[in-house]
Amino acid sequence: MVIVDSSVWIQAFRVSDSPEHHALQRLLEQEEVVMVGIILAEVLQGSRNPSEFEEIRLRLSELPYVSESKDTWTHVGALSYQLRQDGLTMGLVDLLIAALATEHRHQLYTLDQHFQRVPGLKLYQGGI
Repeated sequence: MVIVDSSVWIQAFRVSDSPEHHALQRLLEQEEVVMVGIILAEVLQGSRNPSEFEEIRLRLSELPYVSESKDTWTHVGALSYQLRQDGLTMGLVDLLIAALATEHRHQLYTLDQHFQRVPGLKLYQGGI
C-alpha cells in the first residue's frame, strides 16, 4: 500500500497530464492507496469552493484509512530526536506521515525531498 502525500494529490489535481496524475490513477485503479488524517485535511483545505470540497471529501473517504496511536506519536518523537542528532529538522506533520508509513509498512509517494532523510521510510518511485 502507498500513502500519497498532499504534494502529489495537489499536483495530480492541478495538472491532469502530469506523471503524478498518471501514477496516482494507476495506484487508485489497483486499490493501492491508503489515506491518513493529516493528508486528508491538507488536501481538503485547498478546495476552491463547497462543491469541490464535497467531491474531494467523498472521493477520499472511500480510501482505506490508517490513524495514529500513542505509539505512533512516540515514533514521531523518536524520529525527530534522531534527525536532530544528525543536525536535521523536519516538521511534526511530515514526521507523523513518515511514522505512519513506516509503522504500517507502507510506501510514501511524495514530491518533497526531505522525506529521503527519514531512516527506514520506503519511498514510492512509480511516478518518476
